[in-house]
Amino acid sequence: MLKYLKNALKITNENVIVAVPLLIFYILINLYLGYTKYMADTPLEALIAMLTITFMVAVFLAGWFYMIKKAVDLSKKIFVLDDEAARAHLALIKEFPAGVGKFFLSFIGFFLIFIILVIMLSTFIFTVGINFIGKIDFSPEQIANLTSSTQGLLNFVETMPIEQYILLAKWNFLLMGASFVFSYLLMFWIPEIIYTGKNPLVALFTGIGKLFRKPLKSLYMFIVLTVINFILSFIMTFTLLFPILYFIMATVYLYYIIYVLMLIFSYYDGEFVREDEED
Repeated sequence: MLKYLKNALKITNENVIVAVPLLIFYILINLYLGYTKYMADTPLEALIAMLTITFMVAVFLAGWFYMIKKAVDLSKKIFVLDDEAARAHLALIKEFPAGVGKFFLSFIGFFLIFIILVIMLSTFIFTVGINFIGKIDFSPEQIANLTSSTQGLLNFVETMPIEQYILLAKWNFLLMGASFVFSYLLMFWIPEIIYTGKNPLVALFTGIGKLFRKPLKSLYMFIVLTVINFILSFIMTFTLLFPILYFIMATVYLYYIIYVLMLIFSYYDGEFVREDEED
């Protein structure tokens, strides 16, 4: 496992070009969401906006994940000259449209299935929470403090009775536990689509199947990533009031996202693709 962790770091450092589509997509999707917030006034306009967002997400995911797959493939090549290697890494951006052409329809299906799974997960969490933990009743004053400002949030925390603390902690534990299992089960879903070309529904189940072919190694990797994510998120919480520090941590988190994907794809490639080729 250590070799995958180190190799993913190397691949990430060599292929920072993959951050470009992510940043462009982030800007474009936020601009469009800001536009639709004020312009989508009728059900038809709202439907058009949702379809447009679905297509935008599918285009981005198809091209971006294919770039990541190609970055992992590129890491296995040996270059004699540094200039040759640099040109090859920069040329990854040309793989984006190729990925869109190959996987656009797959990621429309992926996006729709993912939304359904999230709705099912949310329903499960709500049902279990209401029946086994209980409902948390916040007063109108607490809700007003919660949504007013940072100071209001502090007042909300200070005025919360101990019983609400306990209930909130139980709900938080349920949410974190369910999200952990959900994310773990879907860890190889995207690589399965990209490497095998299967339709997203079939890839969902075959990806879960591959997860349990080597459960201890995959679980160890996922726990490591989860701990790192928790630490970074915890640090980012304390930088919200300091714009420069927050920008630095946001950059670090962007790097971490790319690192996670490089690690998962390189692990999948090393443990399953090569193994299947040998068989």
